[in-house]
Amino acid sequence: MAEEQGQGQEQEQEQETVDASFEFLQWQPSYEKHKPYEVFLPLASFSNSNNEIPRSNLAFEPRSVRVRNVRGRRDAFGLDTHGFEFARHASAVADQLKDRGAVTAHYVPEMEAFLQRHLGGGTEVKTFCFDLRLRQSIDAAEFSKRTVNLEDGFDALLPATHPHIDQSVQGAISRVRRHMGDEADRLLKGRVRIVNIWRPLAPVRSWPLALCDARTVDANDLVTCDIVRRRYVGETYFGKYNAAQEWHYLSDMDVDDLVLVKVYDSDPDVPAKCCLHASFELHAGAESQPPVRESIELRILVFTES
Repeated sequence: MAEEQGQGQEQEQEQETVDASFEFLQWQPSYEKHKPYEVFLPLASFSNSNNEIPRSNLAFEPRSVRVRNVRGRRDAFGLDTHGFEFARHASAVADQLKDRGAVTAHYVPEMEAFLQRHLGGGTEVKTFCFDLRLRQSIDAAEFSKRTVNLEDGFDALLPATHPHIDQSVQGAISRVRRHMGDEADRLLKGRVRIVNIWRPLAPVRSWPLALCDARTVDANDLVTCDIVRRRYVGETYFGKYNAAQEWHYLSDMDVDDLVLVKVYDSDPDVPAKCCLHASFELHAGAESQPPVRESIELRILVFTES
C-alpha cells in the first residue's frame, strides 16, 4: 500500500510540471564592446551606402526547463515576494477586449482602478497606463508575412518565447520621464512601480504564460538591451539560462484570470524587484490543434508619493 501511495504521489508530482522550451539570450563576447540591441525601423532608416547595420546583434539559444503548474495553490505567490501573482477579476467589457474604443474608454480605466485598490493598501496611489499589447498564437510562417505596426498595440504579436523583463531600471526611469512630464521629478522621489496586467481573451489551451520566481534569478542572469523604435529608444532585460531558476504557470486560465507581472520597483526593501517571463508551447489534452491563444496586456506605472 505504501509503495502504491508513493507511486501515486510521484505521478501527481509529474503531472504538476511540464517541460518547456524557451529561447534564452546567449552571451556573446562582442557584448563586451557592443551593447545588445534590436532595431524596429525600416532598413533605409538605419543603413548607408557603404554599410548596412544589422537590425539586431542578439543571439538566442533554446533551453528546456521544468515549469511547475500552480493550479490549486495560486494564492501562494505575491508580487513583492515572487515578482508575480494571480488574481480573479470579471471585466465589464470582457467580450470587447479587441475593440479599440472599448479598451481605451473602459478597460484601461477599469484596470487602473483595480491596481489602485489592489496595491494601495489604504494609501492613495497614482496610475498611468503607458502601453498595451494584444497577442495571438497564430502560425509563425503566417505571421512572418504580415507587416506589423509596433506602435499600434492592437496589431497583435506572437507570444514572446524569450525570457525577458519589459523595462530595465534605466528603462523604467526613462518611461517615467517620458510619460509624466513636469510631474516626473516629484513622482520619482516616491515609490515607483511598473506592473504588467496580463489577461487571456479566451480559455488558454496552448502557449500559457510562465513566470520565474524572482528569488531564483541572479543579477548576472539579466542583460540590458536597447530597443530602438521610430519615436523612442527604450531599454529592456533579456534573461540568460540558469539552472537555479524556478518557473511556474497557471493551467487552464480563463477570461477572468489575471497575472500581475512586476516589471520594476524602486523600493530597495522589497525582495522582488522584477520578474522574468515568457510563453511556451503546450498542447493540453488530446487536441491536435488547440485554439489560438489570445491575450491582452497593459503596462501601468504605479506611483506612491512619499
